[in-house]
Amino acid sequence: MFFFVLLEKVWKFFQNYGEKFAHFLRLDLILGKYATDIAGGVILILLVYFSGYLMRLSLLRRFTKWVDDKLMIFLPGYEKNKKEAEAKLNKRKGKPSTDLPILLKNGEFWQPAHLIEEDEKGNAVVFLPNAPAKDQGQILIVKKSDFKKLSETTLGNLDNSIKSFGKGILSFK
Repeated sequence: MFFFVLLEKVWKFFQNYGEKFAHFLRLDLILGKYATDIAGGVILILLVYFSGYLMRLSLLRRFTKWVDDKLMIFLPGYEKNKKEAEAKLNKRKGKPSTDLPILLKNGEFWQPAHLIEEDEKGNAVVFLPNAPAKDQGQILIVKKSDFKKLSETTLGNLDNSIKSFGKGILSFK
């Protein structure tokens, strides 16, 4: 019921502007009372189309990334749910999930890192952040046998641990 009330209010909004647009173009003389609905529908379709086009621009990509970052701060579990949704979408597309938290084997010890990309030959691109700056580090190409994925850990938790010089890493799984 709530959905239909909301849909009706949205449609009335577009009808209001459709009426002005139809009157401006004199479509109401040609199409009569249906001009409002047609013009409102055209405005709605154009709005949806151009919204999709604008999402390709880098300014809006940065804005959506900023919104995601803010949601990760204020909504507990947002990042986990987002990763689960992306994993489900990636399963549909058949792409391997990337940008995952991993532990990279480095001699006798393990280092926290981000898995960026994998290929079918057994190679992987890994980002090794420098503590405490999670955005600076090295990019390495390694074999899949040189790291283990932390499937129950989110990137946010890994980054927070890197910022705090490794505190909490021993509990990651």
